[in-house]
Amino acid sequence: MKKIFFLLTFATVLTISGNAQLNFFRNDAIVVLDNNNDTLKNPWAGGLNSVQFSEVDLDLDGTKDLFVFDRTGNRISTYINAGTANTVTYKHNPLYLQFLPELHNWVLFRDFNCDNKMDIYTGHSGGVRIYKNTSTTSLLSFALEDSILYSNFQPDSINPNMIPIYVSGADIPAIDDIDNDGDLDILTFDVPGSRVVYHKNLAIENHGVCDSTTYELRNKCWGFFEENAASSNIVIYDTCMFNNANPERYKYSGGNKHSGSSLFTLDVDANNSKDLVLGDVSTNNLILLTNSDGSPNLTSSSITAVDTAFPSNNQSTVAADLYSFPAGFYLDVNNDNIKDLIVSTNNGFNCMNDTNVLFYENTNATNNPDFNLVQSNFLQDGMIEVGEGAHPVFFDYNADGLLDIVVGSYGLYQLNSTPNHKASLWLYENIGTANTPAFKFITNDYLGISSINLDISFNQPATRLTPTFGDIDGDGDEDLLIGDFFGNVHFFENTAGPGNPSAFTLNTINYQNIDAGLYSAPQLIDLNRDSKLDLVIGERYGNFRYYENTGTSTNPIFTWVTDTLGHVNSKRSHEFAGNSMPYIFDDAGHYFMLSGSVNGYIYRYGNIDGNLNGNFALLDSTYLNIWEGVQTSVNGADLDNDGTIDLLIGNYSGGISFYKGDKPTEVNTVNKLAKINIYPNPTNNIINIDLGINEITNASISLVDLVGKTLQHKTINTKLVQFNLENLSQGVYLIQFKNNLGTQVYKIIKK
Repeated sequence: MKKIFFLLTFATVLTISGNAQLNFFRNDAIVVLDNNNDTLKNPWAGGLNSVQFSEVDLDLDGTKDLFVFDRTGNRISTYINAGTANTVTYKHNPLYLQFLPELHNWVLFRDFNCDNKMDIYTGHSGGVRIYKNTSTTSLLSFALEDSILYSNFQPDSINPNMIPIYVSGADIPAIDDIDNDGDLDILTFDVPGSRVVYHKNLAIENHGVCDSTTYELRNKCWGFFEENAASSNIVIYDTCMFNNANPERYKYSGGNKHSGSSLFTLDVDANNSKDLVLGDVSTNNLILLTNSDGSPNLTSSSITAVDTAFPSNNQSTVAADLYSFPAGFYLDVNNDNIKDLIVSTNNGFNCMNDTNVLFYENTNATNNPDFNLVQSNFLQDGMIEVGEGAHPVFFDYNADGLLDIVVGSYGLYQLNSTPNHKASLWLYENIGTANTPAFKFITNDYLGISSINLDISFNQPATRLTPTFGDIDGDGDEDLLIGDFFGNVHFFENTAGPGNPSAFTLNTINYQNIDAGLYSAPQLIDLNRDSKLDLVIGERYGNFRYYENTGTSTNPIFTWVTDTLGHVNSKRSHEFAGNSMPYIFDDAGHYFMLSGSVNGYIYRYGNIDGNLNGNFALLDSTYLNIWEGVQTSVNGADLDNDGTIDLLIGNYSGGISFYKGDKPTEVNTVNKLAKINIYPNPTNNIINIDLGINEITNASISLVDLVGKTLQHKTINTKLVQFNLENLSQGVYLIQFKNNLGTQVYKIIKK
């Protein structure tokens, strides 16, 4: 079996400039258990909100892997399929993201040129863009094929009228071989959103092979049905009087504007014609439209039956029910060579966000399915998933010396509830050791926050909770402040005393009348280094507000100083909001500040000490090229007791990613280390490492994969070290050499 030669390294080994060097590895290996003590399969995968699914061979081993696109922030994630027959075997692996282009609105992998490699169809400016899969046997790659896809809207005229194929940014089209001639056609709603138009691909007709994308608008009313854009009611046997023999561009002249629909095709009755499944922004159900086209070339599409409870009425299972805007995806999930059905919401907001991915197993045939609902939280049950908006912090809640994780959330969507989102604190206890952390889910409502009316203006629980911990009353235990949607801060006092498991009681709602505007994101930090905790608060528009503690260490008074601390902002010039989320930390005696943002990138600031009234230095607005989704938050601590901080990155999809920190070394240390000779490189199995004149006292050398997992580790007592890579897959790995003088990292390739 062939694996990828990664000729480019993923951003897992990264450098902080300045006085010291920090290496960070994205690490998915830390174990997390659920409340049944079962190990989560993909705990750090990052959450799912409004997601779309496709099959594509990412690692080039001949087995279709899983691509997931989250409309929330255009976030993508990749899962490798082990390919075990009759089993769901997806493992999250972000290494493949670097080979994928920037994608928007909707994404479907389809093989347009019949080379058995899945190409990319995606939304672009109200139309369709195609990226061709140009992968070799050893390298995954894509190249732009069509920047915008055109169709001839006057196919019977001697003067073709080439116009971009319209697909609303809110829609998902159906891309399939509608007429069974071997090339991919497109079904999409027209501008008003009431009728489906059919763009036929003429690659086979023109060239005899499916090596191109030449489209004609063949039917403005495919299936001869009409959907009511306001109610999703279906009228069949529509006369479609405008659909003449010489189609012209449909000119929108008023009426209901299109609000959003999803489409996918399949054959539910083994009659060779493609049936259509429709989801709509105004409904919670999928609608099956049965196509009775029996013509030889499938040129007479005709919808003759409507099933509003698909897939329950097909055979024996329950209907899809997702409150708003469901979308279906047809792919082989469990490796039985039969396509199954996944249903998720296509709504980017105000939708179910923790049990919103339905997996229906097909127990019959791809062209005559029998669907059975297996679960309603596909993939989500294997990851940290807090709904919308994850704001994680480290905190030792049980005083056992191990750092636990508390995650504030924007909230789980609740139908017919006020507010619509149930926000809470999620608690994951560290059940590992001081050097080897592992976590277990304890509760999704730590301290019962979701039932406390912190929002006194509306007499209801608050949403978008962001916690911070610190001993603000000087009694030896850490207290809790929580920021919320409306910019307020609430004080929960820890009355446990030093060394005891925390015991929080609500002390003050709207603590000290602090009002940070919208989206308060507080951090307790002794910013002016006077041995009293101050308060820095991020907010909706990207500024950082500073409240100095002008009281005492036991009786704090947080006095407003400025709304523009450091005169820095976590938003770009074209963005309306910034959503600053500060994490200030000490690195070798100097303060630095990281911040999450609405655009998802991490900002890094310096020049803080002794300069609280001046301008902080923006060191990086795309820190380490970390991007885990929009509306990120960041927090750090030395989780594994190795002397350097590790990072938690939360995102709006409701998940968390973990970045392992490596020990800091002086930037010029690398110059004190002699070059290491590594050979042969590339190698088939054995790699030799000659340390030359480098000092080997207290030295070690490690073989690390690109996710940061240590595969082999050796304490050095000789200048020549050898690793055997026989049991490893082909690809890129890292050799990391350390001694008292510093660290060097080298890339090696196994053939």
